[in-house]
Amino acid sequence: MKRLALPLVLAVIVLSGCAMKVIPQPVAQGVVNPSDNSQTITKDGVYIKVANSDTEIVAYNLENMVTAFSVSIHNQTDHEVAFDTDSFLLLDDQKRQYFPLTPDKVKEFVSRDSYYLIPYPYVGFYYLEDYEKTSFYNATNSQLPYYYEVYPQDIYTRALSAGSIIPGAKAAGLVYFRIDLSSVKEVTLLVYRKGASRSGPPDFSFPFVIKK
Repeated sequence: MKRLALPLVLAVIVLSGCAMKVIPQPVAQGVVNPSDNSQTITKDGVYIKVANSDTEIVAYNLENMVTAFSVSIHNQTDHEVAFDTDSFLLLDDQKRQYFPLTPDKVKEFVSRDSYYLIPYPYVGFYYLEDYEKTSFYNATNSQLPYYYEVYPQDIYTRALSAGSIIPGAKAAGLVYFRIDLSSVKEVTLLVYRKGASRSGPPDFSFPFVIKK
């Protein structure tokens, strides 16, 4: 029988035993939905719903490296509102701050372990023998540097791209941060309107407790 790639086996063990939950903590003007552990805050005619969304990226072998928050924005006003990547900031229980990652940066993390990525439609190696054979073939048949690059389109297509939201319109997607949630007790996602100073209070604040 072929040898299973050790990192894949370890990943299966970790995933099967993981019971960590990211639970929203109620705030003023917020509504918690226990069914998906999300919280919705409506303020000045802008509706924002936030939930942790690690399951969206766990297939890319990013557990304990990157976490994603699912963000939905609905502009219920009669004028444009604007949010961008810099509108988000994550704080943990030690007041350490984390800035959002671009999809390009997330993809860079993915590429470091690309040999072992196997979920459809991305190609990787399930068996060590396949990896060794391919490495040997490319080492002996080409004078050019060679590596396998995965291109997980979902990291890009699922990322939040809000920008300017016209009256009545919606925007939704993932915001990525480099943080191991299993190493902290609490996090708070702060949301600022585009151009707002971070020295002042955030426009929206979404606190979560990490239960392991």
